[in-house]
Amino acid sequence: MEVHAGAFIDHFREHPQWPLVGVVTRDADGDDCLVQGDKRRTTGLGELPALLGASPAVVFFNSGRWVEDLPQLRDIFPDARFVYRTGGNEILKAPLDRRHEESHVARQRWWVAQLNATLDQLITNSAYTEKRLEDLGLRQSLFARCVGGVDAKELVQARQQAGPRPPGTRARLFCAARFVPYKNHLLLLDVFERLAKQGVEAELRLAGDGPLLDEARRRAAVAPLASRVTFLGRLSNDEVCRELAHSDALIQLSGERITPVPGGSYVHAEGMGRSILEALACGVFVIAPRTGALPEILTPDRGLLLDLSTARSIAEQVAPLLTGALPAPVPVPGLGWPDYFRRYERLWEEADAAAPGH
Repeated sequence: MEVHAGAFIDHFREHPQWPLVGVVTRDADGDDCLVQGDKRRTTGLGELPALLGASPAVVFFNSGRWVEDLPQLRDIFPDARFVYRTGGNEILKAPLDRRHEESHVARQRWWVAQLNATLDQLITNSAYTEKRLEDLGLRQSLFARCVGGVDAKELVQARQQAGPRPPGTRARLFCAARFVPYKNHLLLLDVFERLAKQGVEAELRLAGDGPLLDEARRRAAVAPLASRVTFLGRLSNDEVCRELAHSDALIQLSGERITPVPGGSYVHAEGMGRSILEALACGVFVIAPRTGALPEILTPDRGLLLDLSTARSIAEQVAPLLTGALPAPVPVPGLGWPDYFRRYERLWEEADAAAPGH
């Protein structure tokens, strides 16, 4: 299960004010299903009011996969508050399953029209994401920014248990990301090769899978990278957190990348990566580019913002950090799931208080 979805269900399942009454998902055959506790049944969307017993106060969307069903759902639940959480990239990508639009720009316009017409709130992760969506045509009044969403308590405990690394050992850098073009793994390996040739003692541990994994493995199979780079494969979120807690720094070189789609292209970018938030929550130094939303949260005491250009220039920026003890930032408060979901609760309480006839 997607990390946010699982945490959302755990938090609101028996909430005293906003109890979760059901989860609608799709099975392997693409059929809509209603999950309530341990019960799972295939259902049509029109049957939901009878099955739920009452209209919910909030209908929460964790992805844009329901965009083509929004008009029907709005008719089914006319009095509910429609809330959609997004990092922004899927709206710019604007995929459609059933509606045929050859032009990507036309698909984007259709998405924007549906969201503007049906949503009450759009939960975002950054000012950067909001600017991109506003430029696309989404109403600014929809935006509600919530930054965070990590298992902060477990991260801090794991970090404390890990303790300082023994003197004389290589600095351990960790990256958790899908092996896809905009994550720039091949550039990261080029940087690491330059650092190794300069005599910088460091190891790189890479978690994740994806279409570029095999190419990255081949790139790292030769000296001097072979003895310094470890591929960990796909890890669970708990495993990522444990690996992160035992690292000296998180390094990630995500960049803005023009991504082709049928009928056009869009810029895929880092809104606010969860692994970066996890590092900040437990006091692990972050090395990341000055792109996307990262400058909004990466202050000099928490990490190094890189100017992404060539492997040589990046290595020159990183090398001084790795020749001594890497900084150990103070964990950033307020990023854990309880604090994060309390922001949702406050948004809904404030909306209720402002509603006519409250």
